[in-house]
Amino acid sequence: MVRPFEIGAVARILGLCAVAGPALWLRDSTSLVVVLLFAIVWLVATTLSAFRWMPPRVLAVAEAVASAAICGFAVVQADAVPVLALAIPPFLGGLGRGIRGAAGLILVEIAVLGVVLLQLEARPEADVAGQLVAALVVGLGVGLVGAYVRFNQSRQAELTPYRDAIGLLQQLLDLTDVLDAGLDPQSIGARLLSNLQDDIPAVRASLWLRDDRGLTPVPTGSLLESSQHGSRVEADLPEALVAALAQGRPVLRGSSFAVPLASIGGRTILVEGELSPSLAVGRRGLVQRLETASGRLVGLTTQLDTALVFAEVNAAATRNERHRLAREMHDGVAQDIASMGYLVDAMAGGPLPDDLRPQVELLRGTISRVVGEVRASVTALRMDVDANQSLGEAISGLARRLSESSGLSIRCTVDERTARLRPDVEAELLRVAQEAMTNAVKHAGASEIDVECLVDAPRARIVVRDNGTGLGPGREDSHGMAIMRERAQLVGASLSVDTSALGTVVYVALGARRPGTRPPTDGGRR
Repeated sequence: MVRPFEIGAVARILGLCAVAGPALWLRDSTSLVVVLLFAIVWLVATTLSAFRWMPPRVLAVAEAVASAAICGFAVVQADAVPVLALAIPPFLGGLGRGIRGAAGLILVEIAVLGVVLLQLEARPEADVAGQLVAALVVGLGVGLVGAYVRFNQSRQAELTPYRDAIGLLQQLLDLTDVLDAGLDPQSIGARLLSNLQDDIPAVRASLWLRDDRGLTPVPTGSLLESSQHGSRVEADLPEALVAALAQGRPVLRGSSFAVPLASIGGRTILVEGELSPSLAVGRRGLVQRLETASGRLVGLTTQLDTALVFAEVNAAATRNERHRLAREMHDGVAQDIASMGYLVDAMAGGPLPDDLRPQVELLRGTISRVVGEVRASVTALRMDVDANQSLGEAISGLARRLSESSGLSIRCTVDERTARLRPDVEAELLRVAQEAMTNAVKHAGASEIDVECLVDAPRARIVVRDNGTGLGPGREDSHGMAIMRERAQLVGASLSVDTSALGTVVYVALGARRPGTRPPTDGGRR
C-alpha cells in the first residue's frame, strides 16, 4: 500500500515540473524566482512530512498559505503565473483529511490570494482571473480525488488482516495435507523419546517446553516418563534441566542429563532424564553422545514444535467459537424463550378456565426449566481454563454453579501440584468433567455427586461418582458418551464408565491406566 507521504512527494515533484516548464520557456527571471520559491516551500514541506516535525494539519495549512501567497505575487510580478500550483495543497488535504480537508484548504487559498492582491493593490486581468478560478476548481477536483484515495486506502487497511489470514490459513490447510507425521504432540513426542533411547540407553526421559508461560511438561504417554514428571515446583527442578536451559547446550550431572533440542521464537524444547548405570562410557564420551543425539532429533523436534503450536491455535479457535455460540444463545434463543415466559406469566395472572390453569402452570414451569438449562449452557460454553484459573479451579467452579442451579449436593475434591498441563489438555479434560457432571445432574436421578480432580502434570485423574440409578439404554440420537470418549482420546487419556443400580462412576485418567478396571464399554448413552 502506498503511503500518503509518498503520494505527496510525487505530487509536489509533478507540480514543480508544471510550474518550471513555462518559466524556463519564457526565460523570465521573476518567474524563475517564483519557481525557486515553490521548490523551497515544497522541499521543506516534504522534509517536515517525512520526519513528522510538524502536525500534519498545521503543515497543510502552512503549505496552502505559502503557495497562495507566492501565486498572488506572481500574478503581479511574473510573466508566467503558476496557477497549477494551487491544486497541490487541496489534493494533499483530501489525501490527509478527506473532503473537509480539501475544501478547507481551497478556502484558505482564496482568502490568502485576496489578501495578497489587496495588499499589492493589484487587479488581475480577465484571462489571469479566469486561470485562477480554473486552478481553484481543478484544486477542488483533485482534492476530491485525494479524498477518494484516502477512503479506498482505509478500506484496504481494514481488509488487509483478513486477506493475510486467508493466505496463512490456506497455507496451513495445504501443509496439513502433506505432513506425513501428522500434528499430534503426544505421538510425535513419544517417537522422539523412543529415538533418543536408540542413541542413549536412558532409563527415564521426559519432554519439557519453556515459553512465555514458564516451564511446563509435555506429556507423551511414553513408558520412559517418570511418575514424578512435572510434579515439582521450578525451584526443585532437576539440576541438569536448569543448567541446560541456562547454558543452551547438553548438560550431564552424574547419571542425570538434559538436552535443549530446539529454540524457536522464544520457545525451547528440552529432554531431561536419567542414564542407565550400565553405560560404561567416559564423561566426555557421554556429552558427545548427547550432542550427537540432539543433532539427530532436529527433524522430530521441529515436528513436535509445529504440533504444539497447532494445538494452541486449535484451542484458541475452539475457545472463540464457543464464546460466539454462547453470545448467540444468550442474545437469541434465551431471549426468545424468556419472552414466551413473560407471555405465559401474563396469561397465568389473568382469568383462565379452571381446566386450563394446571396446563398453563405446567407450561410456565417447563419454560422456566428450559431457560435455566439455556443459561447453564451459556455459562458452560464460556467456561475456560486460562492462566489465572487452573483445571481444578475450573472444575470446582463448575460444580458449584451446577449445585446452585440444580439444588443437588455436589462435593468437589481438588489436589493439584504447581506444574500445570498444557492448555489444550486442560480444556479437553474440563469438557469431559463438565459432560459427566451434567449427565449426573440431568439423567442419573442422583441426590449426591462426588467429584475428584487430581493433577500431577503430565498425569491427571478425574472421577465423577453419583448415587443415581445408573446408565439408561443407549439412544441413537444421543452422543454424549461418544463425545466424552473422543475428547479423552484427543489428549491421550483413558475413559471408563462403571454403572449399576447403585450409581455411576466416570473415571478419566491421563498418563496412567486405571488399575483393576475393566476395559471401557459404551454401555448406555446420555
